Amino acid sequence: MRVNGTKTDESRRLLVERVAASRYISKSARLHDLLRYLCERVLEGYAGEIHEQEVGHKVFGRPPDYDTGSDNIVRVHASMLRKRLEQYFASEGAVEPLIVEIPKGNYAPVFRERRESEPAGSVAEPMAAPGARPAGDRRILALSIIAAVFAISTAVLLVRGGAPASLAPEHLGPTVRTFWSQVFRGTQNTDLVVDDAAFGLYQDLAGRNLALSDYFDRSYLRTVPEAAQAAKLDAATASSLVLRRQSSYADVSFLWKLLQLSGIDPRRTTVVFARDYSFRELRSRNAILLGTPRSNPWIEPFLPRVGLRWLIDKATGASYPVDTWAGPEPKAYSGAEASESPEGYCAISLLPNLGSTGSVLVISATGGSAFNAAADFLADETSMNALRKRLPPAKDNAFPNFEALVRVKGRSSLPRDAVVAIIRPAR
Repeated sequence: MRVNGTKTDESRRLLVERVAASRYISKSARLHDLLRYLCERVLEGYAGEIHEQEVGHKVFGRPPDYDTGSDNIVRVHASMLRKRLEQYFASEGAVEPLIVEIPKGNYAPVFRERRESEPAGSVAEPMAAPGARPAGDRRILALSIIAAVFAISTAVLLVRGGAPASLAPEHLGPTVRTFWSQVFRGTQNTDLVVDDAAFGLYQDLAGRNLALSDYFDRSYLRTVPEAAQAAKLDAATASSLVLRRQSSYADVSFLWKLLQLSGIDPRRTTVVFARDYSFRELRSRNAILLGTPRSNPWIEPFLPRVGLRWLIDKATGASYPVDTWAGPEPKAYSGAEASESPEGYCAISLLPNLGSTGSVLVISATGGSAFNAAADFLADETSMNALRKRLPPAKDNAFPNFEALVRVKGRSSLPRDAVVAIIRPAR
C-alpha cells in the first residue's frame, strides 16, 4: 500500500476534490463516488486494472460476479460523468490548467494539461519571499511530523502487538458475545470507519466547525484559500494538509484489539477511511465509527439519539464530553485537571444504522488511553453484564440500544478501574 504520493499526485487529488465539490458533480452521490474512485485508482497506479465489473461492485454495491450484460449501471453513469466533466472544465473549471477526462470506451480517467486553443482564465498566485515560512506553515509542519510519528507507531504496533488477553476468545462471556453479535452479524457486512485526523486538524487551525454535508460533498475545499488566509496559513500548505489521508494512533490501537475478537469474519469486515465512506453503506451495513464528530463527521446523523456532545478546550486543544441531557444545564466532564491520576472519558453508543437494517457502534474518547479502556470494557463480562442490567430489556434477548459515558483512571485500561458515569437507553 502506498502511503505518500508525489507533489504531482497531491495537486491532482486536490483537482479531483474541487471537481467533486462542484455543482456538476456534488448533487449526485453516485457520480461523486464514481469520480473519486476512478481517479484514486489511476493515482494509485492501477489504471490498467479498472474494469466494469469491479466498478459496479466497489462503487454501486453490485455482487462481485454480477452480469454486466444485463446491468448497465456503470456504463450509464460513466457516460453521465464524462459529460459533467466536460461541462465543469468549460465553465466553473475554466481556470484549471489541468483537465480530467474519461476517454470513450474506457473507465480510467486521464489527466492532461489544458491546450493553448482551449479557453482558460488566469489567477495570479501571491509569491512568498525566498526562504520565508509563515508561522501557520510552521504549525502545519509540526503537525505533519506528529502524523508521521503516528504512522510509524502504528506500524510497530501491528508488527509487535499480540492478541490482548481480555479479547482472546476463551475470555469472552455470554453478555459480551451477545453485544458483539449485533455489531458483527454473520450475514451482514461491518465497516470499521476510522477518523480523518487531517480534517480535524484543519478545523482546529482554521477555527471553523464543518458539518457532514460540507465533508461529504467537499464543498469546504472551495474556501480553503480564504480560511487559510484568515488563520495566517500558507494556502498551498493548508490544501495539502486537508487532503492527507491520516488517522489517529488511538483508532488503530482500538481496532487492533477489536480484531482479536472471536467470531469476526474478515471476509465481511472492512476498515474504511472516513473520507471514503458514504450514506449508502451507513444505511445498509453495520458500522463502528471511531472518533468525535469533529474528526469523523459520519457520527453527526446519530447525535439526535444521544445526549453527549464533544467540545474543544481552547486552552489545551483537548476534547471533552458534555451531557446535554443532564438537566436544566449541560454538565461538562473534563479530565484536564492536574492530578496524580488524571481522568479520561470514553463515550460508547449502540444505535440502529440509518436504514434500521443493522447496528452502529460509536466510540469517542478523550485520548488513546481512554480508547484502550473502551476496548477492554466492551470485552469484560462483568462490566458488560452490569451495564446491561441497568438498561430496559430488548426484544429477542438482544443487547438494548444505549449510550454510556465511562470514566477511566489515568492510563489504566483495567475494567475494574472504569466507572460508568452515564448509562441510559438511546432515543
